[in-house]
Amino acid sequence: MPNDRTDTATLAARLDAVERALTDETRTAPGSAAEREPASTDPDDSDLSGALNVPDAPGAESERSDAVAADGDAVRRLERRVEELAAELDAVRGLLGGVEAVNESVERRANLALAAAERARTDRETDGLVVERLPDGDDVRDDRSSAVDAVEAEREDSAASLAARLREAL
Repeated sequence: MPNDRTDTATLAARLDAVERALTDETRTAPGSAAEREPASTDPDDSDLSGALNVPDAPGAESERSDAVAADGDAVRRLERRVEELAAELDAVRGLLGGVEAVNESVERRANLALAAAERARTDRETDGLVVERLPDGDDVRDDRSSAVDAVEAEREDSAASLAARLREAL
């Protein structure tokens, strides 16, 4: 823990420096270094005249206005840069929104393809043949049986016509 006696002495010296900077008695002769010397030789103890914007020399006012102008320019440059960065951030957010939309579209298509593949897998029997599913109901005609009936009717017609031709020929 710091020594309380030195902290009190340091604080007192700094307070004296502030008081000197604020009173007219210490600024009677501007630029006089003897009047602005700190009470102690410690580098931490200073009269704080620079911190309180007390001019050190007759040309200090123009230097200060130059410094303020330079600071103003720096602030304007920083504000402009912040605006540019905000615009770039908005652009990046827009791109990310577009990427997310594309991702959702691709995910939807992938889900549809997966569902179709699963349906095809469940439609196959264990031997790999496709199971044919016919609609249920009495009014639905079985296309396979009608096709077989048509082929058999043709055979019967051709056999009957052959027999009829043989009879006619004999």
